[in-house]
Parts: sequence; structure tokens; C-alpha cells
Amino acid sequence: MTNTVTINDKNIATIDMVIESKTAKEVYERTLKAYGASINIAGFRKGKAPNNIIEKYVGADRIKAEVIDRLFPEEFQKIVADNKLNIAFTPVIESFDFNVGEDLKLKATVELKPEVKLGQYKDLEVEYVEFKNEADALDKELEQTRKRFSTLTKVDRPSNENDTVVFDFEGFIGDEKIEHGEAKNYTLDLANSNFIPGFAQGLVGHSAQEEFTIDVTFPEDYHEEKLKGAKANFKIKLHEVKERLLPELDDELAKKAGKDTLDALKEDIQNYLDSMAQSQNDRLKSDAIFNKVSDSTQIDIQKTMLDREYSAILEEAKTSAQRQGADFDKLVETEGKEAVETRFKDEAQKRIKNSLIVEKIALEADLKIEQKDIMEHINQMAAMYGMAPAQLFEELRKNPNSFAAISQQITASKVNDFLLENNKFIAK
Repeated sequence: MTNTVTINDKNIATIDMVIESKTAKEVYERTLKAYGASINIAGFRKGKAPNNIIEKYVGADRIKAEVIDRLFPEEFQKIVADNKLNIAFTPVIESFDFNVGEDLKLKATVELKPEVKLGQYKDLEVEYVEFKNEADALDKELEQTRKRFSTLTKVDRPSNENDTVVFDFEGFIGDEKIEHGEAKNYTLDLANSNFIPGFAQGLVGHSAQEEFTIDVTFPEDYHEEKLKGAKANFKIKLHEVKERLLPELDDELAKKAGKDTLDALKEDIQNYLDSMAQSQNDRLKSDAIFNKVSDSTQIDIQKTMLDREYSAILEEAKTSAQRQGADFDKLVETEGKEAVETRFKDEAQKRIKNSLIVEKIALEADLKIEQKDIMEHINQMAAMYGMAPAQLFEELRKNPNSFAAISQQITASKVNDFLLENNKFIAK
């Protein structure tokens, strides 16, 4: 049996495959037998019809196609391994010559990943902009803890910008009521309002039982078309003004936050801040080294790979817009079709290049994925989704691509750790 592989300058490999007549015939006859056992042919008991009758009933071309489907994948994988082919996409059978009793001849093409010419990726000195917590970060976190355990108390005075108010409102544009623009007993924290600009400010300086009107203008980029830039007025009836009272910063507060003493609470918060800073700096180091490696790496990515990745990014963007209730076509129109295409093409180029670099470094550095790596990753995913690991494992098995995606994530993580461990980082 002789197989030949020819690679052209567009990274397309043409494979001329020959499968011995004996093997092809055996699989053909097994396939015939399987059909004979599963179909009813008039005049014959199930499984007793002769091969020529089964062949006529089912169709020789259909049987041959099934034989090829059974034989091709295994033989193709052998050729890939023997020739060390780095496959980019699914192979395509271009033609075949199949006569039972003769060698089965197939011609297939498959797209290969481009050659990756890595620059230096070890023993480098890499500068990064170090992240540092603000000097008053601990004080700010303690203040947030006080706010978390604060209480609201009704006060008999005009509201200020830090109060919380309870009110009814009804919105109008001219004499027309705004659809869904009204509510009863609405509670609003004036310091953290998500209303349109000017609304919360209009509630400042008023007392309970007052009735008044707030004039506002909707933003030009408001999500509802007919309200963009519209001038509106809201009729307000203010019911309550509440003041937020913060607890003392003491051991009693610490106990409410789950710690025995204020010192223990401060230590816990400081540890959290230090951990977050470390994570941020690890990310900054990762970005810095990967960008440096990427800049020195040469890859001539073929258009077909870029087109597929571009299409994938486009579909992701459409799905994301749909989930958020946005009109994708309008978003494109706002940004400009050419600008969107350029952004997506740049992203496609970056994704493919990054993926190929990770794959190449993992190969050169001999970073292998073991079974325990996969199980640890699944355990982490299960904890994140609030599922039992065994349940998640069964869900993943339903999608053939799940474990390939997990392997890619683990490989990327191993490469990231390798780069952090094998290079020197200088904060600036």
C-alpha cells in the first residue's frame, strides 16, 4: 500500500491514498451483511438475501460511500501521523476509484496550518507597567464595608445628593405619556442613580409630600429610538427622604463582616488587595511577554483560515447583540461597515496567530496535557457553574468539541505559566 502527500504553496496537502483490495473487500462485505440484517426484501427472510440482491436493493454507490466513511478516517490519521501534518481544517475527499476486489484509491485534500517561525521566547528581559494599589485602598474597602452594613432612616428635611428617596413619577413628552415611564413608590439611591442625566439631581432639595416637575433631555444615544434627544418632564410626588447611617468602624462591625476583630478584618481585606494586585501584575506580565514573542514571530496565515475566523467572529458578534436585545445591523451602521470589517479582520489575525504561537511553544517546550489536568479543569468549571464534576463531565461528553476546547485552554495556561517562569520581568 502506497500513499503520497504533496503540499502546495497555499498550505493545501493533496493525499493520494491506496487501501489494499483485501481490506476494502472485507469492509464492503461486512457492510452488505449489516444492511441485509436490517432491511426487509420481498421474497427473502431478513438476513437471508444474497449479496447481489442486497446490492441492487441498497445501491452499490451507497454501500461504497459507507465503506469509504469507515476506512478513510483511520487511514487518514495514520498518514497525518507518519507525515507529521498539522491539520487546520477537515479533509475533503475529491475523488475515488473503487471496484470490489481491487485496491481502493482515494484522492483527498486537507488544509494545513502555516509554518510558525518563533522568535526568542525564553530568557528575555521584559518590561511591564506594574499595577499598585492606591495608598488609601484599604480605607476605601473599609468604607465599603461600612456602607454594606449601613441602615436607612427616614428624616424630616430636604433631600441631599447622598440620600435615598421614595417617590411616584410619571413621564411626558409634551402632552404624550412616555410608555413605561411611570412608577409608584419607587426607591432611588441618589448617589448611585441609573436614571437619565439630570433626573436624580432634580430630586435633590425636596421634602416628603412635595409635588413638583423635573425637566430632562434624553441622551442622543438612548436605546429607544423615539426618545433619543427628546425633551421630557416628569411629574414627581415625593413620599420619603431617607438618610444612610454608617456603623462605627470597630470590632462590632468586624463581627458582622465575619471576623472577630477590626484588626482581623483589616488583615483580611489587605490580603485580598494584595492577591488582586498579584493577579493583575501576572496578567500584565503575561500580556507583555506574549506581545514580545508575537512581535518576533513570523507566520504567513493563508486567507482561508482568516476568512473562517472572520466568519466565526461575525457570528459571535451577532449572537452577542441578539442576547442584549440590540440590532446588530444598526450597531454596524453606527460604527461604520468598513471600520467593523477592519476590526473583525484584525481580531481574526490576532486570534489565529496567538493560537499558533501557543501550539508551537507547547510543542517545543514539551508541555503535555495529562488526564489529571483535564479533571482539575473540569472540577474548576463545575465549581464555577455550581454542578457536580460527574454531572458536568456527562454534559461535556454530549459535545464532541468540548474536550478539544478544554485541551486548548489547558495548553494556553501551561504556555502562560512557562513564559512567566522562564523570563525576567522588570517593573516600570
